Amino acid sequence: MIKLETERLILRNYTMDDVPAVHEYVSSEEVSRYEDFWPLTVKEVAEGLSEWKDMDNRMAVVLKQTGELIGSVGYWDDEEDENGETEYSIDFDFNPRFWHKGYAFEAAKEVVRHLMEDLHVKEIWGDCDERNTASSKLLERLGFQLIETVDDSYKEDADGNPIMIRSRVYKLTA
Repeated sequence: MIKLETERLILRNYTMDDVPAVHEYVSSEEVSRYEDFWPLTVKEVAEGLSEWKDMDNRMAVVLKQTGELIGSVGYWDDEEDENGETEYSIDFDFNPRFWHKGYAFEAAKEVVRHLMEDLHVKEIWGDCDERNTASSKLLERLGFQLIETVDDSYKEDADGNPIMIRSRVYKLTA
């Protein structure tokens, strides 16, 4: 079980009690617009959290002062690079009620610290739809460098056709 803390936040494993709070923001078009998912149902959130609750790399972001779950932050260990090193990618989603308060930066900064200091990761990747200027600014504020902009597909339309986007790819090196 993981528990990371910042000045205002606790980053912890999910529980099934988190379903309503997570559903509040992942069911929103405002949140899913730039993500690899469409607005999620309560059932889909419960299915996801049933897997994530046992994963230390998927964390609920909770306000210390109130205990309210306000977002999600985490990382994925993707494929190996040409040197056989595992590549790590960071991600985050927050309830729009808590945007523009510095919480995403605070939580993501702690995840970067955890990866580099505790897990000794040498580089971390991040990416976002180029229209998602808030995520681009957050990654840049964390010290990530823009590597490239690529055509990509994160999700499909109602007919199963890929929706192409321009994705900004970032990297942070220790």
